[in-house]
Amino acid sequence: MSVLNEVVCVNLDIRIWSGKKRLSAADLEVSEAALPPQDLATLGSKKLCDPMVLLPLHRIEQHAQEACRRIGVRFLSGYGIPRSKSSALADELARLNQEFERARQEFLSIYEEALRQWVADHPGWESLLREVVPREVVARKFSFVWQMFTVSEPVFVEERGEEAAGSATALAGGLVKAVDALPEQLFAEISSDAHEAWKQSFEGKTALTRKALRPLKAILKKLELLEFLAPAAIQPLNARIRSRLAAIPAHGPIPGQALAAIAGILFTLADPEKLKQYVCLLEKGLVLDETALLNGSFSMGSVPEISETRPDQPSLFPEETPALDEADEDAQTLPLAARGVMEEPVSWFF
Repeated sequence: MSVLNEVVCVNLDIRIWSGKKRLSAADLEVSEAALPPQDLATLGSKKLCDPMVLLPLHRIEQHAQEACRRIGVRFLSGYGIPRSKSSALADELARLNQEFERARQEFLSIYEEALRQWVADHPGWESLLREVVPREVVARKFSFVWQMFTVSEPVFVEERGEEAAGSATALAGGLVKAVDALPEQLFAEISSDAHEAWKQSFEGKTALTRKALRPLKAILKKLELLEFLAPAAIQPLNARIRSRLAAIPAHGPIPGQALAAIAGILFTLADPEKLKQYVCLLEKGLVLDETALLNGSFSMGSVPEISETRPDQPSLFPEETPALDEADEDAQTLPLAARGVMEEPVSWFF
């Protein structure tokens, strides 16, 4: 499991008070006998304050998760990140920790007022909200903690022979399985990111700005950082994305073919099955025309003989783009007519 030499594990333990308390029968002023048995149904919870006042803390938590996810992949109970990025991530988490503490103190400073305002916003339900959690108790329900550590296979020094080897294999079985699943997990996350980017910036849109390229660049960066997980599969994919991005001019309208190729790549990455096929074709060294991928002409069973340029195939994006106003020079017409994205799980083999 040489991959473990390149991976640092990160576990986030961020806790935020829920702002809720268990809803009891007394709150509703009904008898316990009138309620269904607990194995059938429970009352649930009641909100003690406006959830919006806790939103800044939840956003910081999301930023911490995104900082890990941007450069790493889900692994064990947290994330696996490249060893080379551990120091930079630690600095980022330390900064977010300070931000979290400031937000916690700000919330605690308005805690009592937030409770009073919540009651005032719900006249007639004062009895339901009469039970208040003390401020000092709430203060202990917030924490921002993380751990960074490395993982290695179990080593048996005292034991020898076949019995020791068998023990090591049994104890390391779950770890081996988790490590072997890392490439599949990476591609699943890449596909999910591409799917979201496609839905937000490409699908059904009639215009495209350069901001729409950012998700693909972020995907490329993550793939480059984690290339060591499956070099044979990831290297050709990275090279292809880099070459297509390099074909886009630094300024002005994006040419039709270059735009179509980028759209085709993102559309393919967004579908786990298409992504698998695409990687397999790149591994074989086949020359592909990503503009055809938007039309669905893509199959492992019958791979078309395609090249970088196909004069016989009309492009979805004409090379000649209409003149754009100066304020819209980064916009490009995008008449996409792609099919929906599939979400079935895919088995990967590395």
